Amino acid sequence: MTAAVNGNPAAPTHPPGGSGIAAPHTAVRGTATLPTPASPAPSPFSAPVIPSVTERLERHSLIKGEFLYRSGQPARYAFFIEAGLVALTLEAVADRDRVVALAGPGDVLGAIAPNLIHYPDSAVALSTDVTVRLVVSPSAQAQLELGDSEAPCPELEALLLRAAGEQIVRLTHALEDSAYPVPARVARTFLRLGERFGHNTEEGAVRLTLPLTHDTLAALVGAARETTTGVVQQLRADGLLEGTRGRYRYRPEALRDYAHAAALAPR
Repeated sequence: MTAAVNGNPAAPTHPPGGSGIAAPHTAVRGTATLPTPASPAPSPFSAPVIPSVTERLERHSLIKGEFLYRSGQPARYAFFIEAGLVALTLEAVADRDRVVALAGPGDVLGAIAPNLIHYPDSAVALSTDVTVRLVVSPSAQAQLELGDSEAPCPELEALLLRAAGEQIVRLTHALEDSAYPVPARVARTFLRLGERFGHNTEEGAVRLTLPLTHDTLAALVGAARETTTGVVQQLRADGLLEGTRGRYRYRPEALRDYAHAAALAPR
């Protein structure tokens, strides 16, 4: 199937780096001298603080539309996002994949849990420049540490544990949204994106600047693009949403009230 956010159908279908990736044990421990590619161009989606433990890990860059990994591939790595935005997608019917969430700087995705044989979702670069650090999967790390006197890295374990919890929250939101009508889903999606990526203004509003097309928004909502666009236009007409083309502004309390009312409206 073709993901709604994929702008590069010819993107590679293998994990980044291929055979050139450092051996997992080396990457986790950071004991080898790894080549450090040139830093990416400044991005508004860069982590303000990079955990010191991830600075030892191999860095990889992607361009917009390139897949970090695909569903069904062997789950060898987790990825710490250093800069840029990534869309996490699940295969769906009617050739329209569902975007479960957007991940950004500081997020960890991929092989984040032990005994994960294959990636359960796909991850595709949504912004122009995406930079990630490669972390070995917990299963591979456990195998490598059999008979090893060194203790596991607690900082990396904490990152992966947090990521597993956030994945549960993302899937829970996706399941919750499926019970709501489309207008409520659109409002709830804007609220969640604002909580994660928005900026609060002095007037109590939220400014949201994302490379968010109506196609991507529709894939996040799990609805047809035409239906999603109609809801966005109605929100603008009602004064609940300002802006377009990835630049939006809204008052959270007003949008929250709308989402609640829309959820209770008869279908």
